[in-house]
Amino acid sequence: WGVPFELWDGGIEVGINGAHGNTNMLSLTTGINLTRTDGPSEMFWELIYLKTETNEIETQHNAILKIDYDLEFKDSDWTWFAKFFGVYDEFKAFDVRLSVNTGAGYNLVKTDTKQMKFRIGAGWSREINGPDDRYVPEATFGIGFERELPGQQKLVFDSQYLPEWEDFSFYRMINDAHWKILLHEASDLHLKIGIIDRYDSTPNGADANDLTYSLLLLWKI
Repeated sequence: WGVPFELWDGGIEVGINGAHGNTNMLSLTTGINLTRTDGPSEMFWELIYLKTETNEIETQHNAILKIDYDLEFKDSDWTWFAKFFGVYDEFKAFDVRLSVNTGAGYNLVKTDTKQMKFRIGAGWSREINGPDDRYVPEATFGIGFERELPGQQKLVFDSQYLPEWEDFSFYRMINDAHWKILLHEASDLHLKIGIIDRYDSTPNGADANDLTYSLLLLWKI
């Protein structure tokens, strides 16, 4: 595409948990992420895959793809954003949920070590092969926070509230937080502690809330 490779930064992450005895459990979480920064624009995408078996019975199986784009306006705290969120979840009423939204962002705080941004916009979502297989217009409200800490640590939090335009009592929420700690500078090895919480007010027979937490090793590439 003619884009210099040095514009990209990313990492590969892997986490495995297991138990053997009265309960046999094996859980695998893996993912990859890339960030491209070019002047006032930044693109971030991340793919996360999780699978858990307990006593040889599958209890979790999902994949999440996130793509974020932000454009900073010159000499302004206002930004433009676009977000894509795709979920495959074997234990939901649908096969795949896709959502796209875009709008304006505003930097409430922006320094060399921290940033807090508010977002407002609109978009749509669709649950494919589920009981409500249609395009749903949605409003978008969000807030993001990043903070660099001493010892090459970083805290990141992002929250989205996505109500249906026709009735705000039907809504989704996506909360994503993680803490990265540098373990070994020469190999660029990090420890990543993360939480993703997904809430759907119309689960169609499945659990309304999904909370996934992880302890991962992250290698920067």
